[in-house]
Amino acid sequence: MNWVLSTRRVFLLGILACAFLAGCGGEVGKKNAKGSLVATRIRGGGSSFIGPIMELWKGAYEGTEVDYQVTGSGDGVQKLLAGERDFGCSDAPLTPEHIQKAGGIDAILQIPLAMGAVVPIYNLPELADPLNFTGEVLADIFLGKITKWNDPAISKLNPGANLPDTNITVCARADGSGTSHIWTSYLSLISPTWKETVGASTQPKWPVGQQAPKNAGVAKLVGDKVGAIGYVELIYALEKKTLKSGKIQNADKTAFLGASLETTGAAVANLKTIPDTLVFSLLQQPGKDSYPVCGTVWLVVQTKMEKSKAEAIKGFVQYAIGPGQALCAQKHYPLLPKVLVEKINATLSPLGQ
Repeated sequence: MNWVLSTRRVFLLGILACAFLAGCGGEVGKKNAKGSLVATRIRGGGSSFIGPIMELWKGAYEGTEVDYQVTGSGDGVQKLLAGERDFGCSDAPLTPEHIQKAGGIDAILQIPLAMGAVVPIYNLPELADPLNFTGEVLADIFLGKITKWNDPAISKLNPGANLPDTNITVCARADGSGTSHIWTSYLSLISPTWKETVGASTQPKWPVGQQAPKNAGVAKLVGDKVGAIGYVELIYALEKKTLKSGKIQNADKTAFLGASLETTGAAVANLKTIPDTLVFSLLQQPGKDSYPVCGTVWLVVQTKMEKSKAEAIKGFVQYAIGPGQALCAQKHYPLLPKVLVEKINATLSPLGQ
């Protein structure tokens, strides 16, 4: 009897130990197609821009479990560098300070995983057709220079529109945000005043308005206030059915374009030359069909890590830029260009070495 009880005790302790290690995410692993041990769970977080497609990838990927928390690009990078996550996602490239903290340019990788559009959204229920904007007008709205919807500068771009005499409420991100970096980088390209007074930043000092965290928070702010305007990643605009998305003048100044899979794809198609750092801009791409406010989300990872984690992250990245691309259109992300996919695959080799 004692022998039986002892055997059962050992068996139960073994089960508990395995459960504990699996919960810790990495001590208990499994082998990939090459026979290498990979972690059973990798932890990531950051960009809300990539959140919608990340959810699809997490659900469809049959490799390592991916635990991704939408917390904003700034938080994603900070927690990666603090060792609290295995990877972060950001729609803003790393700053020199980030790279220095990571240990230098060779100690970190910035891997493009997704591309998409940032769009102006506004709450004017009485208007049926989308409004036209130029970058100059958007900059003046977000600077607080244009304060009414029937301002002559907006009226000139929208002949025939019955613009109301309603106050404009500017809504922006409160947290460290790559979406804000894309938006303010665009305004800095167009408006010298914006560039000099506010500039491009993940967390700028907004001259006017209200702020909320994450894309969803900005969409809610705009939805709660008639006359409000904000900016969000395309899928958040499409999901907020009560709001309208504006059109923005293209870089060629030949048309006003709404963001869509087609117009974002046209901008991405112009990406011909890719630097070895994999860091580039999609703003103001030429072409009559190229939406002008597009950006990239980078998966950021340190090259020095335990081998099982490195193998797991490699596997997930190769899935996202390979088979996972078939899911992108569902959430209105264009396909990554073939030349970029090839360069990403070539860049992964230092990971875990």
